[in-house]
Amino acid sequence: MAAFLLEVADVSKVFGGLVALKSVSFAIEEGEVVGLIGPNGAGKSTLFEVVSGGMRPTGGTIRYQGEDITNLPAHLRRRAGMSRTFQKIRLFNNLTVEQNLAVAAMQSTPAGRTWKSEVQSALIRLRLTGLVDRKPSELTLADRKKVEIGRAIVGHCRMLMLDESLSGLTRDEADDLVGEILALNRDLGVTILVVEHVMPVVMAMARRLLVLDYGTIIANGLPAEVARNPDVITAYLGTKKGAT
Repeated sequence: MAAFLLEVADVSKVFGGLVALKSVSFAIEEGEVVGLIGPNGAGKSTLFEVVSGGMRPTGGTIRYQGEDITNLPAHLRRRAGMSRTFQKIRLFNNLTVEQNLAVAAMQSTPAGRTWKSEVQSALIRLRLTGLVDRKPSELTLADRKKVEIGRAIVGHCRMLMLDESLSGLTRDEADDLVGEILALNRDLGVTILVVEHVMPVVMAMARRLLVLDYGTIIANGLPAEVARNPDVITAYLGTKKGAT
């Protein structure tokens, strides 16, 4: 039986009188590619922040590699191999592509490996070797997203959390980036949790989908099963408004 890399148990998040997450529970096995979807305002961003350490939950428990990380700060989760990207790309605009990756690698490369080799490996894997001396302002959106992913995978990356990494891309660019992401899973065994609004792409990329609505998981299963789920259809096609 595969081991759970991430376990989220009865997690809630309350902002004043607003309940953004209500007793959310799910687990992700080592090596899975899981999509987190839901209508606008469902609580996806809040859940992503809580899991990655950007916010602390109001209640519940988060376990990673069997250890309780509920109150562990984000930078220590990164050192433990949990990396993430952001909806708004966070690059150092005054640094080159190679330097952007180097800063991340220096902070997260474990003993026994060199940060320089980690940078070179990421550049090759994401096909950025021809852009090493460019600054973010000189790159296309697709290449900036690749640099963001590169910063997440250098050093020690066991679980990669992608926050709308495909938004704003053309279909060809999205397909290309999906190929790069799935190669990380296939070749390196990186476990992937992806939040995405481009439904055809996430349905094809993820092997399992979690559906969030009103801060609650309403479906958890194979993409084909989730697409037929009446609760999911209602959540996406109904007229009700969600949380945050």
